[in-house]
Amino acid sequence: MRWRLRSVGRRISPLQAGLLFIAIMTVAVYVAFGGSLPWESSYELRAVVSSGNELHSRTPVRIAGVDVGKVADVKRGPGATAVVTMELEDKALPIHEDATLKVRPRIFLEGNFFVDVRPGTPSAPVASSGYTIPIGQTAVPVQLDQVLDSLERGTRDNLRKVVHELAVALDRGGARALNRSIAEWAPAFRQGAIAAEAFRGRAQHDLSGFIADAERTSRALAGRQSQLADLVTGLARTTEAFASQRAALEASLPELAATLREAQPTFVALNGLFPTARAFAREIRPGLREAPATLRLANPLLTQLQGLLAPRELPALIRVGDPAIRSLARLQPELRELLRLLWPVTECARRNVLPPAKSRIDDGDLSAPYPVFSELFHGWVGLASAVQNFDGNGHAVRYHAGFGDQTITTGQVPGLTEPLVGLTENKILGSKPRKPAAGLPPFRPDVPCISQKRVNLQAATGPAETTTPLP
Repeated sequence: MRWRLRSVGRRISPLQAGLLFIAIMTVAVYVAFGGSLPWESSYELRAVVSSGNELHSRTPVRIAGVDVGKVADVKRGPGATAVVTMELEDKALPIHEDATLKVRPRIFLEGNFFVDVRPGTPSAPVASSGYTIPIGQTAVPVQLDQVLDSLERGTRDNLRKVVHELAVALDRGGARALNRSIAEWAPAFRQGAIAAEAFRGRAQHDLSGFIADAERTSRALAGRQSQLADLVTGLARTTEAFASQRAALEASLPELAATLREAQPTFVALNGLFPTARAFAREIRPGLREAPATLRLANPLLTQLQGLLAPRELPALIRVGDPAIRSLARLQPELRELLRLLWPVTECARRNVLPPAKSRIDDGDLSAPYPVFSELFHGWVGLASAVQNFDGNGHAVRYHAGFGDQTITTGQVPGLTEPLVGLTENKILGSKPRKPAAGLPPFRPDVPCISQKRVNLQAATGPAETTTPLP
């Protein structure tokens, strides 16, 4: 005998299924549009801000860049303020009563704004749920319309003209040129990054010192408002003059590309000069610190020059100086020839004379703490003292006596029949530079100085040859 088991189930009526679907959809919409669940934190934080236009429901609330909640409500506050209610998660706690709030713009891809909360210092009392941050501890970003509203009507009209001309320029080929230039952006940004890194400075506090100096410069400029107004007026006149030559400017712009290509080697050379310019900037800083005092001393001269260049004096000065200027113009060919002759001399001094003169000679314990040219000047001072052959008592004869058991000689000296001989206590350690085995170095006055090898002052020490012990 087979037994068949049959399950008996109760079917849901259409009314019950519809009510269950409505309940599920209600809960889903409630959670999707910001409804809180029973097990979530119910900590509320309020803040009074000057404007709540940037905020809406579900605007994220962040602490140190981490999402810790969202804006629940934005209502009108006392006066022209708004009260923002935020719901925070447990990881945002604790919030102290000295907490600050700032509405910040989000990145471009995110859009809109977010609320940046700083929870305050641990020494301040902990704020309970429902605490309201006063308006003095909140801040909102400045919007573009607020900046435009602060401008005067004439400035807004000029800005409108600038935007219109920019649109016209983009429409007349500027957009296509900009599109073609995108390929060059990567090298430009790379060089810009290098420049930005260099702008930070090489030593500590370089950037902060630059900012402090810029602040002093800005403060000094702010005290010269009338001169700044004259400068802006002059700039406006210059711009109008350029605008009157619009056709000539349009014709010169195509030549700018060729000019830039020709200037590329110059830029490379300038890049090589930057280390020297950086060293020059370090050396010139003491002089710049003394410049204000020097300029104050030069103010009377500048006042005289200002009077000399006044409209009532300048024509007469030009009439008087015109013959001299014409004479100088006639001297231009001779001056070019003079500069051509001076160039090898200056290049020789720059390449082969100045580097050794600024170097220091390594001579062991006898090394001088200053460069060669300083030793030369010090030697002149000693020589000037040594050649004095008289004092207040009359003429004097100088004798130098030497004692010791070592005889030294100079060898055969031109103009003398016998070598010079002296005595010393110590042996001669050597001669520097080493005496060449092939005689004196060749003297070639027919070879340009700039093509010759630079002299090496760190020459090797040769053995002593003229020390003979006494019998």
